[in-house]
Amino acid sequence: MTMLDLGVAGPAQSDYLYHFTGRNGQRPDTVPESIQGMSAQERLDCILAEKLFKAYAPFGATTPCICFSESPPDHLKYLIGIGRFSPWGIVTHRAAILSAGGGSVAYVPDAVHAQFQQAGLAHWSVRTAAGSTWMHEREWRLPRPQGSAGIQYVTAILVGDPSWRPRPVVTGLVDASTGDPVTGEEASPYAEPVYELPDLWRTSWIWVWDPHQEAVMKYPPGTLC
Repeated sequence: MTMLDLGVAGPAQSDYLYHFTGRNGQRPDTVPESIQGMSAQERLDCILAEKLFKAYAPFGATTPCICFSESPPDHLKYLIGIGRFSPWGIVTHRAAILSAGGGSVAYVPDAVHAQFQQAGLAHWSVRTAAGSTWMHEREWRLPRPQGSAGIQYVTAILVGDPSWRPRPVVTGLVDASTGDPVTGEEASPYAEPVYELPDLWRTSWIWVWDPHQEAVMKYPPGTLC
């Protein structure tokens, strides 16, 4: 995948896009109840364990998308401060999403949104009529008609608690009698699974939201393992 050179980002823009796993408000009916009932931490935990984004059709659209918010530092503070979003999710760059076929949405009146719908492009627009007040989200979308996408170009993992860790996942097998790695039970009757923190957690920067400083504290890969 070729990364794009987008030039400079002005103070009202950001190179960073956030896929928040916690958002207060209604969710589209396309999102299963099992996922709607999860906490922000549980959704993030699943993404890290599976190395997979699950895409669902946004309001007013039929094409599944992975959604992001563009936020300079002060705007991130605003989004979290007003309680619409919680500080949990995946951070990436604009160029990564554009290179993968995504982009920013258009905020348009109802009549124009209807034209997007008629063209089969409703996932690229958000209506701005009464009852649709989400312009502050500065939304970007990555269409994924197949319903999922592997995680690429992760800049950081955003968490709201410095003590939080994702659940360990199986990363291999060892012979319990020797401690040596094995390929499966057929190689040793004493084969046991090895559990570690997910690879993405161990190899990514971790950004911890500090509510007192209203900013993220950035930790290099491996620091919070």
